Amino acid sequence: MNRRERKKELTKDKIIECAIELFKEKGFNETYMEEIAEKTDISKGTLYNYFEDKESILGGYFQSNIAEYREEFTVSFNEHKGVKNQLINIIDFINSLMESNIQLSELYLNHRIKTIFSDKAFDEAHRSGIESLILKVIKEGQDKKELRQDIPVLIMARNFMFLYMNFFTLRTYGNESLEEDYAKSLLVELFLNGAKN
Repeated sequence: MNRRERKKELTKDKIIECAIELFKEKGFNETYMEEIAEKTDISKGTLYNYFEDKESILGGYFQSNIAEYREEFTVSFNEHKGVKNQLINIIDFINSLMESNIQLSELYLNHRIKTIFSDKAFDEAHRSGIESLILKVIKEGQDKKELRQDIPVLIMARNFMFLYMNFFTLRTYGNESLEEDYAKSLLVELFLNGAKN
């Protein structure tokens, strides 16, 4: 990475850091892009060169968290063989990220749902780090004939993501009193085998 690229990365990191501080201090909806630019000590135009809106800054925050733990996760991930174990491992990884700040996690998941249904939905640049991990597991599962091969990998990955979002919502706000490991196992079982009896 050359000096210019390093400077861009530092600016991007500073924007994310300042924005998250403001989101926690004032609330997400009460924070404006102008305030983020001011706190970061950059122009509003420069801010928009990095991020198109607050939601994309929030996405950047979660992506940097994912990247920070990627190596640690990869080691753990490689120790768990088989699609079922790897998917449960991904759920544990997502939970550890999401539970650190429930309010920001809600906003991020809401943002991800919107981007999944946008015209950029199939653009690789707009995929989350988590989605990339899920795609990898499903592709390997198909290659090893552990999973159906007649359904495109991206469709299967998106279905798993929706199941996870539902799992997170029910765990966080629902009245169901399922033990966590059992609930994770049910989610993966539903994904792998459907709702058949």
